[in-house]
Amino acid sequence: MTDSYIWVEVKTTSNERFFLKCQEIQVFLYDVVEEKDRLKIKILEKDFKKLQKIWFIKVKKVQDLGWKALKEKGKKYHIYLISLAIGLVFLYVISHIILSVEVIHSNQDIRFIVSNALNEKGIKKNTWKKDYQEIEKIKQEILDMYPEDLEWLEIETKGMKYIVRVEERKLEEEKNEPQACNVVASKDGIVKEMVYSSGEAAYKRNDSVKKGDILISGTIKKDEETRKTVCATGSVYAEVWYEVSVSIPLTYETHEKTGKVRWNIKAKNNGFNDFLFKSRLENYEEDATSLFTLFGTEFFFVKQYETTVKELVMNESTALDKALKEVDEKISLTLDEKEEIIAKKVLKKEINNSTMNVEVFVSVLEQIGERQEFVAEE
Repeated sequence: MTDSYIWVEVKTTSNERFFLKCQEIQVFLYDVVEEKDRLKIKILEKDFKKLQKIWFIKVKKVQDLGWKALKEKGKKYHIYLISLAIGLVFLYVISHIILSVEVIHSNQDIRFIVSNALNEKGIKKNTWKKDYQEIEKIKQEILDMYPEDLEWLEIETKGMKYIVRVEERKLEEEKNEPQACNVVASKDGIVKEMVYSSGEAAYKRNDSVKKGDILISGTIKKDEETRKTVCATGSVYAEVWYEVSVSIPLTYETHEKTGKVRWNIKAKNNGFNDFLFKSRLENYEEDATSLFTLFGTEFFFVKQYETTVKELVMNESTALDKALKEVDEKISLTLDEKEEIIAKKVLKKEINNSTMNVEVFVSVLEQIGERQEFVAEE
């Protein structure tokens, strides 16, 4: 067995004499800490009795080290350690068991066939959770079983529950196209591009148009006489304009991770959302993983990353760049693939109470054509 070490406390009238005596009786001193009126020494436990025989010193054991120390602590906290082990095993087991399966769809027949198929494939309550590859395989097998009924299927594991979402396959219904319609402008702008498959263009590139103007007419004329009425179809891209206001705080906080990590368990239900154990960190970011749901309460395993908070001041140039970027993001949310921002110009910039307020004029290439039906003349 590996030798155990201990710390002892020695009171002696002469340190030099004590050290010589240790050499004489072959007691090796692995570490020595000199204090005011005593020495603190690390030795092998088997050498403690040798020190007790030195008549001109007083010696006492103050701390066990190594395996023996761990063994003593184990004895002291054995009830806590056993309870913790049982609790961890319990958490592991219940976090890997499915207690319910919910199929979400408005059609009762679809819910019925999906529930039966899931049951046949082992997706049912009171079973062990299946891994990702198994679930993906089962999803595809069920879709292959009902190709005419099911368009899409998703199986989500949430705590101790499977949530199954389904989309029913529906045959495309015949669309009744209107007999007569124009493509009109949804807003003011300057025409930049016009693409149409039916109808007659009423404007050309770089023409200014107003909201409501007919851009592509469904009335086909020749020599001022109506020859045909169709439903005009097409897209009209025009340059349109917006004024966007944004406010950027010049002071802001940064959160930097210190490297210290703590673990905790969080419980959440309708009336409660808090940690089971008191958090020892003042500022932190957390990463939560769902464990299981029990009696309507969802439990999470949480890793807390300690952070330090610093307050910084942004210069005007950086704040303006951030404001213009925010304008881009606001406008881009409304644009499709072919639409784009053409240009931006700052109209006004002012600082008030550590906040920069910016007004920006934005020119955008945007599809402004929208279909509008009308009654054809007989």
